[in-house]
Amino acid sequence: MKKSFFYFILGLLIVSTIAFVKIDNTTSANSDFADSFSKILLHAKEYTLEVAEAMPEDGYTFRPTDSVRSFGEQMAHIGMSSKFILNTFIKDEKTDFDPAASEKLEKELGMSKTEVVKLLNEAFDNVIEMLKSMDNESLDSTFVLFLDPSNPEFTKKQAFLFIRDHVTHHRGQAIVSLRMKGEKAPSYRAF
Repeated sequence: MKKSFFYFILGLLIVSTIAFVKIDNTTSANSDFADSFSKILLHAKEYTLEVAEAMPEDGYTFRPTDSVRSFGEQMAHIGMSSKFILNTFIKDEKTDFDPAASEKLEKELGMSKTEVVKLLNEAFDNVIEMLKSMDNESLDSTFVLFLDPSNPEFTKKQAFLFIRDHVTHHRGQAIVSLRMKGEKAPSYRAF
């Protein structure tokens, strides 16, 4: 009898707890994604800024070989492309993409450490702020990648993942430039 009574009380406690716990259906994988991924982007910002700060001003024009961007151009490209992806594919703003104009602006901005650091801060802050403001439906909405002739469709969540991947790619190239220039690169950090 004691066992039965114990299990009855235990069951009653469990059922009453479940009945009074508010289940929020808006908390889903996407909300978790926005929360956790914004932290990952914040760490990516910190690491990228460390890389940008590690190169002296006169090293911003350093180019390992003629066929690649200078250090400053790499860093400017990170900021400019992050803003482009954010504005064009996540915010759905109309953009007249001109690769030659973008390349010219990268060269101009990439000559100034101060301008590059300012651009990186602004770009990361905008991306993180936008991610934090998006709800599940917005993160799952899609866009067409018009830059690819096959016009693939992606979710906006995937656009944020692309930003991180793109930042990682170009930051890695900038780290190689730092080392080739004889500067100490910041230690690797995953998240």
